[in-house]
Amino acid sequence: MKLFVNDTPVEILGQDKVLDENHYEYQFDARQHKFSSIKLKDDVLVTNANEAYIKDCLDYFNKQKVKKLDSITFIVPDIHQAKEFVKGQYLVIEAAGGLVRKQSKMLMIYRLKKWDLPKGKMEKDESPLVGALREVEEECNVRAEAVAEVCHTWHTYTRNKKKYLKKTYWFAMDCIDDSQMKAQTEESIEAVKWMDEAEIKDVLYDSYFSIRYVFREYYRQFGHFH
Repeated sequence: MKLFVNDTPVEILGQDKVLDENHYEYQFDARQHKFSSIKLKDDVLVTNANEAYIKDCLDYFNKQKVKKLDSITFIVPDIHQAKEFVKGQYLVIEAAGGLVRKQSKMLMIYRLKKWDLPKGKMEKDESPLVGALREVEEECNVRAEAVAEVCHTWHTYTRNKKKYLKKTYWFAMDCIDDSQMKAQTEESIEAVKWMDEAEIKDVLYDSYFSIRYVFREYYRQFGHFH
């Protein structure tokens, strides 16, 4: 399970997962180090983590963003139990969004001072695919058709003192009609723009970790723009 807590990447894996330990600058055993004592910098691996340990992490990251931390990964004895525990800490909602392609460019939106992808909360009884296509059309006034599902992400946020965990389904799409393209300003979108790969790489430096992850998954599955 990969989630973004206050935009900090947190991954929770079972003990059977094979990892390249050289990827992690810091490694800790949860049985020997309290969460408050570990170094939150670069990429961190924590083994033998229990639910209380993960809760300490979630509570800490919900309150503040750790700028020097690139990611933290927890190895747990029971991955299913850990996933259900995490979901139980939040109100879970579902959303959907799209990576819309037009020849060698991708559709991006500018909202809350960051470049982002069109997405939004799914409506009642709506499928992820239908929701993703609707959100693209509502936020950008662009009609598209789905190609394939890319991935899904989990991220947390707090609103009115309630903690939410949002599961977002992401789909690769091809543009059908962008002749009336415009930003949905009532959703705080200031601009919509087709960007080539070089432009996207540039704006992703100041985007969300979760959006960078979605693009990595897209490139992994579909390669670079054609």
